[in-house]
Amino acid sequence: MNVLLANKFFWLKGGSESVFFNEKGMLENSGHNVIPFSMKYPNNEDSQYSSYFVSEVDYSKPGIINKISSAFKIIYSIEARNKMASLLQDYNIDIAHFHIFQHQISPSVFGPLRDRNIPIILTLHDLKPICPNYKMYTNGHICEECKAKKFYNCFKNRCTKGSALGSMINTIELYFHYFMGYYQNVDKYIAVSKFYRDKMIDFGFPEDNIIYLPNYIDTSQYNFPVTDDRYILYFGRLSEEKGLKTLIQAASLLPDVNFSIVGSGPLDDEIRSFAIKNKLSNVTFHGYKTGDELKRIVSACTCVVVPSEWYENCPMTILESFASSKPVIGSDIGGIPELIDQGVDGYIYEPANSELLSEVILSIWNNPDNAREMGVSGKNKIKKSFNYDSHYNALISIYNTLSGK
Repeated sequence: MNVLLANKFFWLKGGSESVFFNEKGMLENSGHNVIPFSMKYPNNEDSQYSSYFVSEVDYSKPGIINKISSAFKIIYSIEARNKMASLLQDYNIDIAHFHIFQHQISPSVFGPLRDRNIPIILTLHDLKPICPNYKMYTNGHICEECKAKKFYNCFKNRCTKGSALGSMINTIELYFHYFMGYYQNVDKYIAVSKFYRDKMIDFGFPEDNIIYLPNYIDTSQYNFPVTDDRYILYFGRLSEEKGLKTLIQAASLLPDVNFSIVGSGPLDDEIRSFAIKNKLSNVTFHGYKTGDELKRIVSACTCVVVPSEWYENCPMTILESFASSKPVIGSDIGGIPELIDQGVDGYIYEPANSELLSEVILSIWNNPDNAREMGVSGKNKIKKSFNYDSHYNALISIYNTLSGK
């Protein structure tokens, strides 16, 4: 089968890219021909199809001309549509599977696919089809005001990074994409969490249009020695919705517990300053890590904390922690609680409650033998329910049904 696999970044930028490349490798290993479609970027992996990639788009560059050009590309990218049309002239495609592609690529590429009756699948890594800023989180809290296509609330509340201009662009973007029928005409959405599946249905999408298929982990890639070097670990993006402020406050309540924070993001300077100001000698910042270096860090921790305060999906952080035989403490929000069995492979706590989080952390810290047992349970869960074979079989079943193979 010839599969077009689209994602705006063609390098391991984050969890969604990990899923993208994992599925790409899975399909190729099973004999399918995968043709990627992405954006040109210095960090990109090599690809024989890179001439079809769209030009790099950087919305952070200053200048009114760049702002205007970027705004048009967010709403409708002529270049992306033309590049897609060119690729389809040169290659026969059986199915088009999209991951994160909005803004840098835009749904303008759906047109050439529709012209050739190529089925379109979209994996929901976020809630962009029903939320202009994709998070359902704004101004420090969960927000569902755009339900029933009331996207104007994005502009009213300045949901896009507090910017009136950015929020207006994202508001126009979603209205235009619905007017063009882009999101309504996706053949199948893959929801990697039951929570996202239910949220899409609640916001008006037909139930038979959404298929639940969680992310997977190849446990053979997580074979570093499992030790307990006595530190609580957070790894991921350092941003407000990830609950870093709650975590650092919990750390301030536990001076005898060691914390390691791995990652980078817009909240980096603020939480480092908080740690310095409050003399939190028990908190260590490691910056951005990836690959084997990150796996070693995870394999040596006592447990992993996922303190998110927005609608998390199916966090790879949790699956990777379980694959490393580590228990997880997660906030009770979004798709997190459906991954953690309370007291079996981790604990759930009330989001944004630093005192409760500190109590849960302390219960694991003071019971290392129990933590090891929970880590083993987590790994067994991955092997049973989030494995390579079950994911591949379910994905190919979706492909075959839509393509008529």
